[in-house]
Amino acid sequence: MHGRKANNYKEENGKLEKVKELIPVVNDLIIKKKESKYEKKYIQMSSAILSKCPYIQTLWNYRKEYFEFIKDEHLNRNEKHPNDTKGDSEGKISEEFKNELKEMMENENSMIEDILVKFSKCNELWFHKLWIIKYCIKNDLIDLKYLLNELEYCKNSLHIDDRNYHCWNYRSYIISCINIYEKKTKEKLPKNMDSIEINENDKNKDVEQNVNNFNVQTSNCELSKLLIERNFSNFSAWYLKYSLKEELININEELELIKNAIFTDPSDQSLWEYYRWFLFKKGKHEEEIFFITLENNSLYIFFQNIVKINIDKSKFYDSKNEEICGEWDRQFIINNSESKNLESCIYIFKVNESVNLNNFSYLKLSICYYKYNIHTPQNINYEENVLQDLVIGYDNLIQNDKNQYNIIYEINFENFSKNSHFKLLLNYSKGNSKENPSVCNNNCVKTYTNLYKYINDTNIRLNLAKNVNFNLLNLELEQINELLSLESDCKYALFTKYEILKKLERFDEAFEVIDKLKEIDNIRIEYYNDKESELRIQQKVYDYYRSSKNEDSDEILDLSGLNIENIIYPFMIEAFYIQRINLSNNLLFESWSGKCTINFLYNLKELHLRSNKIKQLSILMKNLYNLKLLEILDVSNNELVKLDEELDKYEFDTPPLLKEINISNSNIVLLLNDKYKKVNKLSNLHVTFKSDEVVLLR
Repeated sequence: MHGRKANNYKEENGKLEKVKELIPVVNDLIIKKKESKYEKKYIQMSSAILSKCPYIQTLWNYRKEYFEFIKDEHLNRNEKHPNDTKGDSEGKISEEFKNELKEMMENENSMIEDILVKFSKCNELWFHKLWIIKYCIKNDLIDLKYLLNELEYCKNSLHIDDRNYHCWNYRSYIISCINIYEKKTKEKLPKNMDSIEINENDKNKDVEQNVNNFNVQTSNCELSKLLIERNFSNFSAWYLKYSLKEELININEELELIKNAIFTDPSDQSLWEYYRWFLFKKGKHEEEIFFITLENNSLYIFFQNIVKINIDKSKFYDSKNEEICGEWDRQFIINNSESKNLESCIYIFKVNESVNLNNFSYLKLSICYYKYNIHTPQNINYEENVLQDLVIGYDNLIQNDKNQYNIIYEINFENFSKNSHFKLLLNYSKGNSKENPSVCNNNCVKTYTNLYKYINDTNIRLNLAKNVNFNLLNLELEQINELLSLESDCKYALFTKYEILKKLERFDEAFEVIDKLKEIDNIRIEYYNDKESELRIQQKVYDYYRSSKNEDSDEILDLSGLNIENIIYPFMIEAFYIQRINLSNNLLFESWSGKCTINFLYNLKELHLRSNKIKQLSILMKNLYNLKLLEILDVSNNELVKLDEELDKYEFDTPPLLKEINISNSNIVLLLNDKYKKVNKLSNLHVTFKSDEVVLLR
């Protein structure tokens, strides 16, 4: 596993025979544990056994209980004879005994490290080592220097085996322990340190100098650099870079390091994974607003991802910083879920009837939202993991709002587009256009083509690293082409090339790369077929806008026969301002999740879904209910209902402006021609037979 040779089985069998000799002794110790008999001689016996076989968790537990026992015994003695020791009777141990405990813990830790030399992948050892650190922190036996030494031990261990995931895991816990220790120490320090004289031997002096000196970002940066320089093929070290702050990374130096590694070993997948993450997602830990539209005195806020907004804390303010009153709503993600109101990609703020947004020139939006997958090494949910006992009694370590983030967004109403419905806020200050904003602002805002450009460019920008632009992508493309001239069948290089070409909208070249990938990596041919389908749709939307001459274009976007199985937001969001779309002869089906329909394209007036796999019209109509402007729907040549459906009781939701639904060649028509000949209305829509078609008309 991980490129390491397996152990010699003969050698393992020899060790097993030696372990069998210890079974009677182990059984005796287990009995002592059950009887709660804790004596030093048994600790010595367990040390001998564990040094040969450290996998016996019961013996480690016995040692833990022993150390807890002697501490409790000491505290009980203090309570009964408070004048016999220097401790006090308030649950604190004496300095003399504290030094004894500290020495015992140091010896215990040294023993663990000695055994780890032979058993570096033993989980029981690493967790007992962590228990020692926790015990010392709780009883104030170690300082920050000791914890930093533990980090140094991890670094040395990773020098020996850079893929020891036990060590990586232990290191992350130590970083959390350092954070806990620092916060606890700050709480204990006097509030005004400047007014206190500190002697040379005073412990607080060392604390004051060392607290805040440790920086987890710097530590991670140095370790990852050190390990990568020793071994390019170290996924754990590359992964460590994912959490680094952008200011610690020089983009040119980092790209040079990555490309040196890639040219050294082009077949190492971990290098390419980090390379693509670095180009396309670096720094995008927190959410950004995708775009904002204005419709019917309501503001629609679009995000790229599903987010959960804290509605009570999210507010709008006018230019005088006075709150604008209104109600929050959102587009439902799962229609039949009790939690459907908790999160969404699209939020709507409808102002009160007494307020008219047309009278405003400026608003400030403050959105508070939750996000749970942002990785910050120094911020751990202590109360939910193995370190939870360290935070008992320290409320400052338990933050109820640690997963809450805030977005401040300014809205200038002069920047809204001039189209009829869902006016788009063109905030070019965010760098959302490839073109010169001064060129676009005046002449372009009246055409849907430039609304497409704004949404498309924003979509691309939000999927690029902060300092990556199109010029840099072109330079990286040249480097990849150079590598492919040497390694023409490197699938990782080809896929990265495809990702870059897609963002540069060089579709013909991207199709060639997909064909090459299907040829050399045919085991994943279905995956590449999906990518090809997505690219085909992206190209057709691009060509549609490029060929459109005006905003009232009556052309239909033809996406028929592309084997589309689902359309998941934000895919195809670039088609937001297209009013007529043909998705016939695909593989789309209705879904409670709403993932397979285009219910986020609010400007749709005409939608063709002929010859797909729609089996329940009622669910499809729930999916489409957000399309308030929809007038014509074609769902012919689909099942729509089961043959045992009771049409005289059949109901489904309809958007407010829907005039016509084509239901030809469906099970509904079969039932209307058989059992339900007298039914002339379905859900308040009139059943009308037109030559070869059957339609429902309002």
